[in-house]
Amino acid sequence: MPINIDASLSAKAKQIILSANDIVVTCHVSPDGDAIGSSLAVYHYLKSIGKNVTVVVPTAFPAFLKWLPDARNILVYKDQRAMSKEAIKHSDLIVCVDFNEISRLGEDGMPDYVAGARAKKLMIDHHLYPGDFTVLTISYPLASSTCHLVYLLLSEWMQSETLPTDIAQCIYTGMMTDTGNFSYNSNDPQIYETIASLIKSGINKDEIYKKVFFNCSAGRIKLQGIALNNMEVLEEYGTAVLSLSRDELNSQSYKKGDTEGFVNIPLSIHNVFFSVFFKEEDGFIKVSLRSQGDFPCNIIATDVFGGGGHLNASGGEAHNITIAEAKQKLIDALPNYKQYFDVELAKLQD
Repeated sequence: MPINIDASLSAKAKQIILSANDIVVTCHVSPDGDAIGSSLAVYHYLKSIGKNVTVVVPTAFPAFLKWLPDARNILVYKDQRAMSKEAIKHSDLIVCVDFNEISRLGEDGMPDYVAGARAKKLMIDHHLYPGDFTVLTISYPLASSTCHLVYLLLSEWMQSETLPTDIAQCIYTGMMTDTGNFSYNSNDPQIYETIASLIKSGINKDEIYKKVFFNCSAGRIKLQGIALNNMEVLEEYGTAVLSLSRDELNSQSYKKGDTEGFVNIPLSIHNVFFSVFFKEEDGFIKVSLRSQGDFPCNIIATDVFGGGGHLNASGGEAHNITIAEAKQKLIDALPNYKQYFDVELAKLQD
């Protein structure tokens, strides 16, 4: 379904931006391609209209995104706290992209610091249930990515479907990564019309693909092997479960982003339509969920792991339990969603 951003919302957002001088752009903890892509796209637009702008992200982002234009200028709150706080303190507008709740800024005090800042907050996001912490919210959960929303806004604000190449590169990267290279949440002609416009803007989509997906370390490949060796396939549920413990991650000098996309791999298995990846972070278990067809992995993410997301791509967390206990928690919960599994399993018989 095409996304049509409400004209009055778009106009109000632009007016809020035009009336600000010092602007911070921020995104969710553990930033992915959509978070960094949308942050930098907004950053470049704001720079082009003469604003003093800083991108501040809660934690480090994957190395395969550091080629993006001006990614080197991003401040990481966890590692550069003084500079990050200074930018937030002196800002008169904070643009919040790709997250719906202030808590998604992670820990280390950043949520409270941003919430307490004098700056107005503007949200641009595509996740369900946006929180009430901004003066204006532009939220379209049916959008495949926040970057696509940013494209629609910027093309209107700049009165052109053809955007500057640096902005277009950021937007395409976010759209590509948030749809698994357009393999889910992407059956919409508007997405490909947008891609055509981005190509006209000067991007080389094949080169972007190579920079993102053919830019990994030997450790990442070895971690993929370990995760696949740990894989369990629950045939009666069309489900695959992957996991990596902290010791396994450390054995390959794990860096942020090294496990990006692992959760999608089991979906290539015949008759598997639901995949869950458990990764042991410092102090909690990160849970990534992906599905195919109409199977609502976001319901399980919400009910079982206190998270959420989209129909085919969601996430959550497990606290105060081991990775084995987190996996068992999932397995014990699966019978509660029999009606959803039955629908997808029946399709496999057709």
